[in-house]
Amino acid sequence: MRDNQFLKRISAIIEAIAETQQDAINTVADWAATAIAADHLVFLFGSGHSFIATMDTYPRIGSFPGWFPIHELSTSYMPTVLGNQGLRQTLFLEKVEGFGRLVMENYRTGPKDVMVVISNSGVNPMGIDVALVAKEHGLKTVAITSLAHSQQSASRHSSGKRLFEICDQVLDTCVPAGDALVDVPGFPHPVAAASTIAACVMMQSLVAETATKLAEKGADLPVFPSHNAEMSPEQHQAVEGMVEQWYVEHARRTANVFK
Repeated sequence: MRDNQFLKRISAIIEAIAETQQDAINTVADWAATAIAADHLVFLFGSGHSFIATMDTYPRIGSFPGWFPIHELSTSYMPTVLGNQGLRQTLFLEKVEGFGRLVMENYRTGPKDVMVVISNSGVNPMGIDVALVAKEHGLKTVAITSLAHSQQSASRHSSGKRLFEICDQVLDTCVPAGDALVDVPGFPHPVAAASTIAACVMMQSLVAETATKLAEKGADLPVFPSHNAEMSPEQHQAVEGMVEQWYVEHARRTANVFK
């Protein structure tokens, strides 16, 4: 049987993340746990497919309040490809300098919060603007990006800087330049992209490390539990109670996040 090249290569990327990024993940987890323990927020932003990693982080099973993804629909909804909110519009808007600043005007952020910006290339103005606004507001800033891709690419922002050159901490996804991993004879370009999977792995690792550090601080947070498994009436009642606590805590922490 022929080897599955994608599985081999994505496994190698995950192994590289584990081998090279743990110290950086621990640093960001310290920042995140400090913010969440003090009733502040860890904001998450990504445009294009990068937004998927923010949605995969929160809200979902195994997530706890304190994370706040910024989902700008105009740059994070692409299934239609053509027509209203089509891919052309998304790819255009994330390259428009100033649009990220406009999006950030909707949110109250402060120096005790953290901002994580996810961008495989790290060169488009929207993500760079979001990071710059966060820094201006005193937030600790984190880039989740492919250094292999970004370091050989020119910034599209007037500052001339790429995301990794702006943020306080960089988490390298270890994804090769170009993103797609598999060369197939007869196809004009490699297929099967890695960056979204790598960013999701990075974010879930960050969630786990942050939870560990919050537990060490004595924080008591509800977790959104699995509610699709077979369970007894007593277990079901406990799950429903945890879900309600999760909603209440999320509402409390985000009550004043919008301007």
